[in-house]
Amino acid sequence: ASLPLSARRSPLLVRPVAMSVVEGLPFAEDKKRYIVETLDPILEEMVADVLTDVPAKPLDFMISWLRRRSGLTAVSANVSCITRNQQLKQELKQIKSSIEEAGTAIKGDKDHDSDEEDDDDDDCDEIPESFQKPAAQMGRARQSVSAEAYGQWNQKKAFTPPTHAKSDDQKARLKKTLAGSFMFSTLDAKDLETIILAMEEVQIRAQEKVIAEGDDGDFLFVIEIGSLDCIKKIDGVEKVVKKVEPGDVFGELALLYNCPRAATVVSSEACVLWELDRETFKAICYEAAQAAPLPEYEGFIAPDPKKQNAKAHASEDNADNESEAEAEIMKRSRPGKRREGVSAEAMKEDTAWEPTVYPKTAEERTQLSNIIRTSHDSKLHMLFGIVPKATFAQIIDAMQLMQVESGQDVIQQGDVGDFFYIVKKGTFDIFVQKGDEPRKKVFQAAEGFAFGELALLYNAPRSATVTASVPAEVWALDRTAFRNLVVRSSEERFKKNVEFLNGVEIFQVLDENERAALAEVLEEEEFEDDEAIVEQGGKDEQMFIILEGKAVACIKGEQGEVEVMSYEVGNYFGEIALLSGEPRKASVYAVGPCVCLYISRATFMRVLGSLSNLLERNISRYEKYADAIANTQTAGMDDLELSETLQSEATEGKKGMKRKRERKTELNLTLKPVAGKFEKSDGEPATLADKVAQDFKNPAIVSPAESLAVADSAFALFGGLALGQKFTMDKLLHAHMPTGAGAEAKGEDTVYSWNAPSKLKQGTEIGVVCQKGQKSADDPTPNQDNFFVHQGKDGVSMYGVCDGHGPFGHLVSFRLVQALPLMITKSQHYGKDWEECLKEAFLEAQRDLVEFCAGHSINIEASGAAGSVVVMEEQTVHIAFIGDARVMLGSWNRRDSRMIFCSKDHKPEIPEERARLEAAGSEVREIDPGSYRIYLPGSSFPGLTMSRAFGDTACGGVLREPEYHKFALQPTDQWYVIVASDGIWEFMEGEEVCSLTAKKLRLKGPRETINFLVNASRKRWKYCCGDYCDDITGVLVQWNADNKESKTNFALTVPRA
Repeated sequence: ASLPLSARRSPLLVRPVAMSVVEGLPFAEDKKRYIVETLDPILEEMVADVLTDVPAKPLDFMISWLRRRSGLTAVSANVSCITRNQQLKQELKQIKSSIEEAGTAIKGDKDHDSDEEDDDDDDCDEIPESFQKPAAQMGRARQSVSAEAYGQWNQKKAFTPPTHAKSDDQKARLKKTLAGSFMFSTLDAKDLETIILAMEEVQIRAQEKVIAEGDDGDFLFVIEIGSLDCIKKIDGVEKVVKKVEPGDVFGELALLYNCPRAATVVSSEACVLWELDRETFKAICYEAAQAAPLPEYEGFIAPDPKKQNAKAHASEDNADNESEAEAEIMKRSRPGKRREGVSAEAMKEDTAWEPTVYPKTAEERTQLSNIIRTSHDSKLHMLFGIVPKATFAQIIDAMQLMQVESGQDVIQQGDVGDFFYIVKKGTFDIFVQKGDEPRKKVFQAAEGFAFGELALLYNAPRSATVTASVPAEVWALDRTAFRNLVVRSSEERFKKNVEFLNGVEIFQVLDENERAALAEVLEEEEFEDDEAIVEQGGKDEQMFIILEGKAVACIKGEQGEVEVMSYEVGNYFGEIALLSGEPRKASVYAVGPCVCLYISRATFMRVLGSLSNLLERNISRYEKYADAIANTQTAGMDDLELSETLQSEATEGKKGMKRKRERKTELNLTLKPVAGKFEKSDGEPATLADKVAQDFKNPAIVSPAESLAVADSAFALFGGLALGQKFTMDKLLHAHMPTGAGAEAKGEDTVYSWNAPSKLKQGTEIGVVCQKGQKSADDPTPNQDNFFVHQGKDGVSMYGVCDGHGPFGHLVSFRLVQALPLMITKSQHYGKDWEECLKEAFLEAQRDLVEFCAGHSINIEASGAAGSVVVMEEQTVHIAFIGDARVMLGSWNRRDSRMIFCSKDHKPEIPEERARLEAAGSEVREIDPGSYRIYLPGSSFPGLTMSRAFGDTACGGVLREPEYHKFALQPTDQWYVIVASDGIWEFMEGEEVCSLTAKKLRLKGPRETINFLVNASRKRWKYCCGDYCDDITGVLVQWNADNKESKTNFALTVPRA
């Protein structure tokens, strides 16, 4: 048995003897020192290991030991094998060349007449048999080289596995380690015993290189003890891309795909590994390794279709044949119920195919369309979200309704897939069985969920059993219709996108593969007549290509907006956004319904890297972009000027006469000025101004309270207080950033970023605006709105807005945004019962507020705040609110843009609210038609407009207990939430806010979207109330934001005050 690593690496205690022996040798002193100090320790260490293991072949053992000790690799590779491999590769290259020459000769005679063609066929028959394809392969493209295959040039030989003697203890340890590895866990007892005997133990010291990127690989490794870093060179810099730990396997890719090592692996501590040679791996484990990427259960972890189809997109002419060849290589015969390989099924052109139409009532068609459009199952949006309307109608026609009895299996694990299903009614249990283990329930699919698409997409057997738990109904789409309608629609869209990119001047620098990669990530967006596609002054980073319809570009000046350019199908604009982050210099509006393709700068960078670097390939062709290339932060010319100068009439927008833009409506409003609602005072009492100024001299009131800081936070941000702020000025900010969080200046904004645990597939992006209103010319109070963003180290995120009112509303909201996060995290119900937790936190925040104000002589009888809080824990959104600071939850998915929920104001005219207030002794009066306020009986004080609020201690019955709602989202759901003060909601309802923001969010991100919403609100205040405008605050949180450029999964953008 092997000794522990420390024992194996301990030097022999023979140093004094060695020194005395060397002293008697006839060598120079420097050579004696070299023997004693350098050579002898290595030899002692190696001899110690030889004596420990007592190998049958000591010479082989020492060669292997020296290779590992040198740090080159830990693999005992045979040099002669490498040389032989090189010779075989050269021979294969010569054979391929001969085949190509033969093919050229055949092709050269293709124009001969029929008699000559017959002769040519005879000549072809004379090609040596060794060059001929088997009949089953005739007419196909060459096979993929992505996986190592046995064939004519690589015959599978009879195999005798090696055997390395092991003690019972070693066998037991190794068996336990292999049980945790996907590659070995499904082997039967006989194969597992073969693997155990074939493996050889390798003990590695810390910081020792086990494999090197680019080397040939002849071994894979299983980790028993220790951890190692996988390192890749990216842009010339070595980066740790993965950490492997006990039970993990590494080095298998070189054996699976006959390719060089994909990464360098270095031990981060002393490790015990087990190495397995290539031949044993191929003979025993190859099938299990190929099966590993399959989904864990039907319809919920799909293979990456982009990787499966990369070759098909790269070579349009050979798309079907290449996919077919891939399918042939990936297809494997498995005994029993063991899973077969996954590959994309080849699409064969069938122009005569017509979908079957199953008659449906108008009500059934509408219901099925709504199920697909509003389902929480993101697969439906992925599959049907990008199909054209005509194709979508065909899909609806082709679906048939099926009745399913309780207990009936709709899908059985291991079967061939023939239908895709959408649940109309009832529930289905999804079971997975692994090996001989009892089957396990892994999911329950209810109305609106789909299953069965993987077997149709990837030509794979069913990976789960789906059983109806109650009598149910499903909509079913058969394999042929699914492939011809859904899959082909995606392929046609891809080809169409490539064609559009071929006509874009700035992308002519890209090669065919790069344009294909870009076409895969193009997004599509629809715009209504007169809707702004880009807006002058905006900071978005998208380039647009018109797919359908027309558009015009306008520049705003003293005379209003002036039209300067028109765009038609195939024209593009905004390309400088891919180079620069500068604000837009012009607005572009849709003329009639318009559909655009677009790509963001971040996506372009992720797929192809810097556009400026690409343009430098042929800079003489793009001299007019020199300014933008020279400084990618500031463009020297605006988008419009560059498009006019560079692009021809045939490919770009037509320059128009400079005439004033006649917008159909400046604001789409049906509002009327509200009489008597806003009481504009000629001036506040001097005593209030004095009191406010006095408060700012007291740090205990206007500075953050250390006692309210949450100790275990990953990030925290809330608004501060500043005296003398004017209309539209941004809030002062207080940020708490422990180690790991960062802040970066970006233009006029600050971007905070951090990492935190999350169940979502993509990141979370947040935009915040908090700006002072204008209530009177001499209003002394600061911005009374406030907000907080808090991230816990446990992954729980919290967002809140407090809308202060009354003479000391700014102090109330400032205290609350600090107290609420603390009270939530301190609650005994935290993470267990969120409804009780939030209720307790609101009540505790009120108690703290009352005590604080009493201690600092702050009168809150007529001062208080509305408050709303959103908590995101794993995949559940918890909402709690009091007053009129609303919360709107919506979906920003292009095919599913909708409002999911919007809170309602707590008003005194609501019957149950009024009953409670009056029972507590307060008086509710209607002061204007539809406008109610709360007073002390027989007085005109305080005139409160909401029935629930923090503070406001004068009137009985004003409640601090929040209304609570919760919503569960799937890990891929594209949802967002807006938490905002009454400055937003005064003239807009939730549905309107959702319709204004969902598309903006897709195109421009949360910062620009919340800024747009604030500006839209301010225009409505101006229209209805003249110079009066409330303070306005909005927090927009976008979940599953597609920003792969970011190195963190949370980012928050705020304007710098």
